[in-house]
Amino acid sequence: MENLSTLEIFAVVFTLICVALTVVRSVWCWPMGMIGVSAYFFLFYKNQLYADMGLQVVYFIQSAYGWYFWLYGKKEDDDKVPIRRLEVRELVVASLSIVLLITVIGFISDRYTDTDVAYIDATVASVSLVANLLLARKVLDNWVLWIAVDVIYVLLFTYKELYLSAGLYVVFFFMSIAGLIGWRRKWLKQKEELAYAS
Repeated sequence: MENLSTLEIFAVVFTLICVALTVVRSVWCWPMGMIGVSAYFFLFYKNQLYADMGLQVVYFIQSAYGWYFWLYGKKEDDDKVPIRRLEVRELVVASLSIVLLITVIGFISDRYTDTDVAYIDATVASVSLVANLLLARKVLDNWVLWIAVDVIYVLLFTYKELYLSAGLYVVFFFMSIAGLIGWRRKWLKQKEELAYAS
């Protein structure tokens, strides 16, 4: 197993650019992310992280959707898609989706692949999948999921000796906290403006 490869460096750099642009709500986060997830697809294959490998395909599709939604999902009188929070019903659906995905992906990975971290890999893949979908829809709650995932990824990548990626997710942990704070501040400002307008 290569501890530090050109492929990992490439994946890390573009993923770091993607997250940095996401924190400041730049639409360019999506194409940068598409490059990063493409590199991580091959890196995860080489390291037997099959659930995460498959997740990169979904990320690529979600990134294309997020790019489109951030560009064209706004209302006529707005210059950007507004940030919103999950409703209770949506929170329940998201939570149940995560549990179902972990169960199915974990079982398939454990039974049909040679991975030694089937359910951990399934957990980060499942939570990340839901978090990325919420991110594409500009839902504030996505950052809470990313914070949790970042912690698990640091441990998983350290175990797999992908130290550069582990270090990247330490950075992501703090960037996710910054994203949560910045997006929450913007969300509160939107609420004030809406209340003032009405």
